[in-house]
Amino acid sequence: MEADFNKAEWSFFVTALKEEARDVLWKVGSTVEPETLLKSVMQDLEELGPKPESEETRTQEEIWKQVRERLLEAAYATRPYCVKCGECCSNGSPTLSIDDMNLFESRTLKPNDVFTLRKGETVFDSRLETSVPNELERIKIRETPGEKTCIFYQKWNRECSIYDQRPEQCRIQECWAPNSVAYTRKSPLNRRRLFEAAGDIWKIIEKHEERCSYEDLSREISRLAATKGQTVENILEFLSFDHHVREFVSEKLGIGAETLDLLFGRPLKDSLKFYGLTLDERKDGTFVLRLIEDQE
Repeated sequence: MEADFNKAEWSFFVTALKEEARDVLWKVGSTVEPETLLKSVMQDLEELGPKPESEETRTQEEIWKQVRERLLEAAYATRPYCVKCGECCSNGSPTLSIDDMNLFESRTLKPNDVFTLRKGETVFDSRLETSVPNELERIKIRETPGEKTCIFYQKWNRECSIYDQRPEQCRIQECWAPNSVAYTRKSPLNRRRLFEAAGDIWKIIEKHEERCSYEDLSREISRLAATKGQTVENILEFLSFDHHVREFVSEKLGIGAETLDLLFGRPLKDSLKFYGLTLDERKDGTFVLRLIEDQE
């Protein structure tokens, strides 16, 4: 590879590799020297490195993303055990399984600590690095606003505040072996398990799911173009019902907004962006559905 481009470019690449190696080793809590890490994977890194300009089809960002992923994989392999580095905690909160029911019973988790991802809701798949429809209803621990960090992760001391009673996913997954099958998720916890015995509140959840399913919403949104926007009122009915159910439960039962996200999932209006839509409120208090590009 070195012969493919000049010594200055190669020298810069090697220097940058050392900095990347130091960074990933610190991140995963490994005590291995950067030079040792680089030596163990140099052949792979040479293959991933920049090619002559006439042959290169990747951007610099894409090149370094591939290099960093390989370095991270190698760095994790140098310490096959949990060192509480916080990397997992900062890249998405855990999804709860049926075995995590006891965390609510022990009050380790409270209703406002979690939220529901409903079936059909658009979610980001970190493995595929793209947005996909959620296949099964899931309940997840909340994340710090604007971040992917679990609310129980304490950055100041890099520790989990519920470590001794952490969810099953946190206990079993092995971040140092991303391709490991050690973590085979059991049936995810869902609202039926939590609320079916609660009577009236479960009936309200069922009615909301019946009237505001993502399957039906997606179908109506897909009809917009075919009907030249004439079916927009159908979508507004979904949004209106979702809004008024939350308002009713909040006022009548005194339930806070965060707990509503467990009972009914996140507000439907927050998902419109995945369809390229946004909801605007007019001065008269009515709402209008608009393409995001129309506002740019």
